[in-house]
Amino acid sequence: MPADDTSAGWFDNNFIMRHLHNSPESDVPFEVLLANELQADPVFRAEWQRLAPARAFAAMLIRYRADRGLSQRALAMELGISQPRVAKLESGEHNPGIDTIVNAVRALGVEFCLDVAPAGSKSTFVTARARKRGTVDHDEVAMVVAAA
Repeated sequence: MPADDTSAGWFDNNFIMRHLHNSPESDVPFEVLLANELQADPVFRAEWQRLAPARAFAAMLIRYRADRGLSQRALAMELGISQPRVAKLESGEHNPGIDTIVNAVRALGVEFCLDVAPAGSKSTFVTARARKRGTVDHDEVAMVVAAA
């Protein structure tokens, strides 16, 4: 990746990790730094909220791959996509399309749920366990993302 952080887009996990490691607050837990950034920067908060499904889908893929001792290449073969595409999906920096989600669920035999409801309302389609993991407020809607 080029040294210029703007070349890959302003929101990039590598940028975040470099920022955290170079920060005088590097002994502060990630969750605290994230909470501070979410509160202080509305643009960052909006992008973090927008990418919540991407992070959940990435975590599901990584968990599946780790549980089975698969490489990205082996997972790509199971999914019928390229290894670079797996890497992109596992980055959590790009929301997957519905077709991508459906194909992964079909190929891997996993479950993935994205419930979008008006902000302030309680989701009725997902379990209490999924809601407990966190509802992400996104403008006038709330999202619960769950994977199994």
